[in-house]
Amino acid sequence: MQRDYLVYPSMVGAQAGVIWSYNDESTVSTFDDIHPLTVSANKCNDSSFCLWYLSPLWTFADSSHTQYALLGELNKWTAVSRQRFISLTTNTERTQTTIVLHGAFSEMVQLLVYHSKLAFVRVNCSLSSGQAQLTITPSTVTCSKINFI
Repeated sequence: MQRDYLVYPSMVGAQAGVIWSYNDESTVSTFDDIHPLTVSANKCNDSSFCLWYLSPLWTFADSSHTQYALLGELNKWTAVSRQRFISLTTNTERTQTTIVLHGAFSEMVQLLVYHSKLAFVRVNCSLSSGQAQLTITPSTVTCSKINFI
């Protein structure tokens, strides 16, 4: 690259949300038409590697308007894939989101969630039955097994 670039969500067909670099998941920035991504020619050039991830920012209907973003699996090229995350539902009151994960039996999956009250939450999900359930509320982020009847 010869010069710096500003990238806006509309330029890449993305929605607004939060963005972070592959090598610094603890620095999450707003990514919208007011806060673009600055791609630096000094850092991203022929002798370096730059990669960013984008997640939508969701808001709960609690009095604090708590926000969260599923950052996903940090050790994967695709942090949030359809093969791993098979459903995402928010209750009608918008006070809880449930995300179902799928994988190998007894697989351990480490996830990262940005939460406006709790900061960055690392959660270890045990897929003991091949699935687990990540639950996000305005005050907690937990992972539990799914009991099949």
